[in-house]
Amino acid sequence: MRWVESPLHDKDFNPDGTFKKPHWHVMLSADGPITLKAVEKIIEPLNVPAPQKVGSGRGMIRYFIHLDNPEKYQYSRDEIVAHGGADVESYFELTKTNKISVMKDIITYIYENEIDNYADFLMICIQKSDEWFDVAINNNTLAINKMIDGMWLKKKNSL
Repeated sequence: MRWVESPLHDKDFNPDGTFKKPHWHVMLSADGPITLKAVEKIIEPLNVPAPQKVGSGRGMIRYFIHLDNPEKYQYSRDEIVAHGGADVESYFELTKTNKISVMKDIITYIYENEIDNYADFLMICIQKSDEWFDVAINNNTLAINKMIDGMWLKKKNSL
């Protein structure tokens, strides 16, 4: 059985503004169905709240770090721990729609900031986000290179 452990949630607040008791979230997964009895047997010695079925593994893993809740404390993605062969990165893979959106943001950024060097661009991507870096090295590198070359030529011809 695979399972993924969240970072320690020690900076979460209750609605009244008091700190919540530090806690972890855990998501179990398997190749086939997991019965509630099987899960209860696993967690019985741990004295934890009743397990809940997860509608979206991707959504749950993103919740582990409050990725889609900017009003909450942002836990580090690097603190998510995978066990039993779980692949945490697979939960963060971009959809086609998200890749197109990120690509548009990248092209616009290159144009507006007159980026004319691929090495500098990659360093910007590292600083911006994992999504930018992923798209920059794994998707549409030819289009990005052509855009950067175009910006270099534009600068060169305007001198």
